[in-house]
Amino acid sequence: MEKLIYNARILTMNQRMETIEKGYIRIDKGKITEIGRMEELGEREEHCAGVAYDLEGMWVMPGFVNTHTHVPMTMLRGYADDLPLHTWLTKYIFPAEAKLVTPENVRLASRLAFLEMIKSGTTCFNDMYFFEDVIAEEAKRAGLRGVMNESVIDFPTASFRTVKEGFERVEKLIRQWEGDHSIHPSVCVHAPYTCSQKTLQEAKKLADKYSTLLQIHLAETRKEVEDITLEKGMSPAEYLYTIGLLDRNVIAAHCVWLNEKEVELLAKTGTAVGHCPKSNLKLASGIADTDTYIKAGITVGLGTDGTASNNALDMVEEMRFAALLAKVVHYNPEAVNARTALRMATIEGARALGLGDITGSLEKGKRADLLVVHAEATNMVPVYDVYSAIVYAMNSKNVRSSMVEGEWIMRDRVVLHVNKEEAVEGVNRIAAKIRMKNSDKR
Repeated sequence: MEKLIYNARILTMNQRMETIEKGYIRIDKGKITEIGRMEELGEREEHCAGVAYDLEGMWVMPGFVNTHTHVPMTMLRGYADDLPLHTWLTKYIFPAEAKLVTPENVRLASRLAFLEMIKSGTTCFNDMYFFEDVIAEEAKRAGLRGVMNESVIDFPTASFRTVKEGFERVEKLIRQWEGDHSIHPSVCVHAPYTCSQKTLQEAKKLADKYSTLLQIHLAETRKEVEDITLEKGMSPAEYLYTIGLLDRNVIAAHCVWLNEKEVELLAKTGTAVGHCPKSNLKLASGIADTDTYIKAGITVGLGTDGTASNNALDMVEEMRFAALLAKVVHYNPEAVNARTALRMATIEGARALGLGDITGSLEKGKRADLLVVHAEATNMVPVYDVYSAIVYAMNSKNVRSSMVEGEWIMRDRVVLHVNKEEAVEGVNRIAAKIRMKNSDKR
């Protein structure tokens, strides 16, 4: 059914960063068919073949693109806080996941994550976890756009026992969802310190075979850099480059500790970065120098990481942290300005995932993935610069409605396709089991 949005203030986030003070968007079959100023529309809203929405007093903008997360880790939110990454991962998270990660628990935890994502403005996410087929089903049901990555790693997991089985799951996922409009199956390897060279190169071969994205954690901590440099005689990104793993279809999460040569290598190969500012801070991993990366020509998107290392899936917060932290790194208030931060959360994130031709900006021919934001909320008034207002003053509750593929997934703060009570109850049941096991140990 055709939809018409009109009387809205529109932030296109297109190449020219055009804004329309009072405009309209016509949507048909999931795509934007027209976008322009109200005077160009005339009286045609009365002749809309479907439904027309008067959004006076609202901004309409592209939905946020979360370039790195682990959706079902909502079940482990707050489970092991205030610990270094390697202690947190090896002593707490990996053992907990070995016991808790089942298809049913992944399903329940994903529903809770999608509620939080939708309410804070995410319309597209890039996931890395286990039982990714289950997550894809739930993402489709919720109406979100998802890039789905079964995380291959060199030891047994809840969803596979061998690397061979892991890649079989990856290939099955790709074949199952290949060609879908909103679910984009991809390839993923965990990290250069948990995967052998053979595993890494097999993943790249598979991604190239199916023309998909390849996702990996990279240079997240100083310890990772030291360990790999000692073992391989070169830094992590240099190592990946020598084995052919840096490329235009690759996104590397975190990239906190890239040296000058590595920055050049990522820029040269077209490898993108998924920047996770809050998670990097909470785990004391460091602060990625994204201002330098962007100026070098690297595509940088934003990610929340999982809720076990961030505790939130709020892209509004990530966007603000990304802008503020870059200024502190260089003691320069002009580093990563508001426009750049909003681009990182929208169009640059889409490009980092290889989806820049279909989402991330509001343009004729692209998919209708968008947010409706309350332009006159008290926390955002007055507005001298719309980009500054969104990056520095906005909060997630200012997001009133959202749409993916031309279909509403939230209207007036009500998420339409996920049952909140069932999701909360389900994750609380999982948490109760965790508490019981912990008390038994004591």
